[in-house]
Amino acid sequence: MIKKVKIFDRLKNKNDIELVYKKGYVIISADRKLKANYISIDSETKKVKTAVSVSSKAGNSVWRNRLKRLIRESLRQEELILKETVFKNKLELAIIFSPYRINKTKLAHPILKEVKPAVTDILNKLSKTSVRNLKGN
Repeated sequence: MIKKVKIFDRLKNKNDIELVYKKGYVIISADRKLKANYISIDSETKKVKTAVSVSSKAGNSVWRNRLKRLIRESLRQEELILKETVFKNKLELAIIFSPYRINKTKLAHPILKEVKPAVTDILNKLSKTSVRNLKGN
């Protein structure tokens, strides 16, 4: 049984964000709606730092903020997948989610039912990725 431990933090540090983009790996969801850049570090803290990045070219500010809220809510609902991965491998993960092939013209009014499967797929792929890749070897 996994304890109720808060493992999510926001990824805010500029150096950490640059590290994720430069040395991290990329996972794209099966429906090609979202992508995630991630990097992992051997650590005893067992934390997951997440960020959501949406370009201003994807849509207006209302659309971008709605998409960010939906991705964060999907992460909150699927946190069990991440907890198992983090606790099993004793890792600290840094993940940046961003839209891959969606924008306001293709998906005018995003709803949770359309975004959550992409987030779940990315998290499942992340949990099934070999420990060697997760540990950065």
